[in-house]
Amino acid sequence: MAPIDNQNKPALRLVCLSDLHDAQQTVSVPDGDVLIVAGDICLEGRLAEVKRFDEWLGTLPHRCKLVIAGNHDWPFEIVGKGAAINLLKNAIYLEDAGIEINGVNFWGSPWQPEFCDWAFNLPRGPRLAEIWDGIPSNTDVLITHTPPYGILDEVFGEHVGCEALAVAIQRVRPKIHVFGHIHECHGVLKQGETTYVNASLHDERFCLRHQPIVLDV
Repeated sequence: MAPIDNQNKPALRLVCLSDLHDAQQTVSVPDGDVLIVAGDICLEGRLAEVKRFDEWLGTLPHRCKLVIAGNHDWPFEIVGKGAAINLLKNAIYLEDAGIEINGVNFWGSPWQPEFCDWAFNLPRGPRLAEIWDGIPSNTDVLITHTPPYGILDEVFGEHVGCEALAVAIQRVRPKIHVFGHIHECHGVLKQGETTYVNASLHDERFCLRHQPIVLDV
């Protein structure tokens, strides 16, 4: 995918959100250069939800909008990677793919460790590791739906993130890793060279309680 020139700014302001679950109309989104949506735009996994989301994206002023799917986002998995990019007219859809914006390399993927019968599920272990092996080593901003194991990923005191992703991050060392999926752990954590962002807007009770997270890269 060709680079996007965003007026040659020395820094990009990222506006990060995830887990909208078809409630986007009630969200106040700050201005910025790049809007990042880290999956779960749907609640029930219906195409009508994707269309509502895309229309909402069209009302936002951000010069670039990057979207990945999550486990609720069945329409993207059903149509397949090639056709999924056409479901959104007002954003760039990333599925195991990247883009360069003002010299900053972004890469996004929807996959997560298998849990129940959700979209973009893979068993823990080699199959997920193969996905993460595809993350380019020069990635500056990594966008996944799942958190890595041990980082903003606790449910009832148990870590549920992806072990293979945690290993891949040690190789890639992105400046920023944006994800969602685990509603209980919204927030930002700096560890080593990477700033981790759990951008889930819904909380553990499925209430839309959190705000988008803004940071610069």
